Amino acid sequence: MTDRATGSVNSPIRTERGLERLIFFSDAVVAIAITLIVLPLVDNARDVADSSTSKFLSENSYGLIAAGVSFVVISSFWREHHRLFERATGYTPLLVRINMLWLLCIVALPLATVLDVYSHRADRLAIGIYLGVMIGAMTLSRLAELVLYRANLLADAERVTGIDIAVRWISVAVVCVALVIALLVPHVGLWSLLLWIAVGPVEGVVNRRWKAHQIS
Repeated sequence: MTDRATGSVNSPIRTERGLERLIFFSDAVVAIAITLIVLPLVDNARDVADSSTSKFLSENSYGLIAAGVSFVVISSFWREHHRLFERATGYTPLLVRINMLWLLCIVALPLATVLDVYSHRADRLAIGIYLGVMIGAMTLSRLAELVLYRANLLADAERVTGIDIAVRWISVAVVCVALVIALLVPHVGLWSLLLWIAVGPVEGVVNRRWKAHQIS
């Protein structure tokens, strides 16, 4: 039998149901990971009975901010994953392996959050682990898109260009810059991720300039 995805003979059959199972499994792992972010704070909240809510909020302010940032980060990663697999018409063994590594990064984020919150705020190692996990997840997401693109398994493949694929690496570069800043100035911590706000505008400028260059 010929495999639809690779065209090879005697390859494992890859059905639409198989793709759906891959997506459902990924969604379940992300849902669990995003729930784990707040559990350490829930444990701390149990001590409110012996103190006060204002004291809890004061003592855990950094933890609450870090949990909020991690929630936004994982949500952003899930949305990106969702948009990519909405476009996928099939999958390959390499895509499955990349997706599993991506999920490993996702489940590592709650641990990285706890390390960052409960270590010293200027702990370079904790900050490096957190941002390193982020960079790993983003890199793997873009590799997954590249695999689908090269295997012609994107529904919009005819409209996707090499520059579209390349531009998406800008966000990885931005977080790498944030990592360098956080390591050089540890007290900045996760605030260096504010650079992420610039990703959308920068990608838009690069896309417009490239299209203008192509037309000219």
